[in-house]
Amino acid sequence: MGTLLQSIQTLIDNITVTDKQEGNISSSVNNIISTLEKDDELYLKESFLNGSYERDTIIRPLQDIDIFIVLNEEDWVDDSGNLPNPQSVLSKIKRYFDSQHDYQGKVKQDRPCVTVELSNKSFDILPAFEFGNTGYLIPDYNLLSWTLSYPKTLTESLNDAQRDYGYKLKNIIKVIKYWNRLNDKIIPSYHIEEVAIKIFNFTTFENYEKSIRKWFNEAHYHVEDSKFKSYQEYEKFIKKLDKAKDKLNEAYDFLEDKKEGDAKRIWKEVFEKEFPIIDEEEAKTFAKSLSEGKLKIASSGLLSTTSGMSSISASKGYFGDVL
Repeated sequence: MGTLLQSIQTLIDNITVTDKQEGNISSSVNNIISTLEKDDELYLKESFLNGSYERDTIIRPLQDIDIFIVLNEEDWVDDSGNLPNPQSVLSKIKRYFDSQHDYQGKVKQDRPCVTVELSNKSFDILPAFEFGNTGYLIPDYNLLSWTLSYPKTLTESLNDAQRDYGYKLKNIIKVIKYWNRLNDKIIPSYHIEEVAIKIFNFTTFENYEKSIRKWFNEAHYHVEDSKFKSYQEYEKFIKKLDKAKDKLNEAYDFLEDKKEGDAKRIWKEVFEKEFPIIDEEEAKTFAKSLSEGKLKIASSGLLSTTSGMSSISASKGYFGDVL
């Protein structure tokens, strides 16, 4: 049976974007930006990718590919120098996309962006105005005002942390983001990255099990309640975090007792579908033994193809169901 570390690596592989998907995303982004540049009334100054895709922490299935569109402030302010209401800017962007044949019926307004949904991926278009040398004003969640953001600074900080942590940090973040998706994306995706940068600062990578468990054990020291939609959401996150933390620590205790199968079972409870209990070749072997009536069950309840107290009746079930 494969080790826990091998299963974690398979989990990472299962949720990581493929080269083909990368190419499809790049093509779609180019088309969206090209379409935006044709609208003379948006006064587009520049555009750039940001978020999980740009920072290489995006996971499958593909969602929330962020495109910042920086607008020329001089063309948007009123006579008193005030920026327009964020809702009016988002409405204008949505109306423009709705008028384009290729995007009709594929556009909706989300908070705080306009979302274009194409086949199995979505793109979030976020309007912004420059602020100082590195900052940008973006719509706040309530769409009532503009809030300050430093998206490029986070990218630079994460790349530095990725290098310092043996180029393993982004894979760890992907696993946390996958867990977050299983739990209704309760913590903002970018905040997972911010917390990870703090947790793994001045530390050395040993393996994925220790690193992922370290994030869950230490996240509550670095999570900021102001980053959540509400304090109630923050409290919900802490409860979910503590539950996952306790399970992963329980799994570690099993590892220490040389009970790797029990440890993997707990990881399966935490990370669900994409976490494999056994690898594909093992599954085929089990399926073959099951179909031939050679699969046995031990007193501990574990299955085996070699020894056990009793045999399981032959079945022609598909090996994938064993996972």
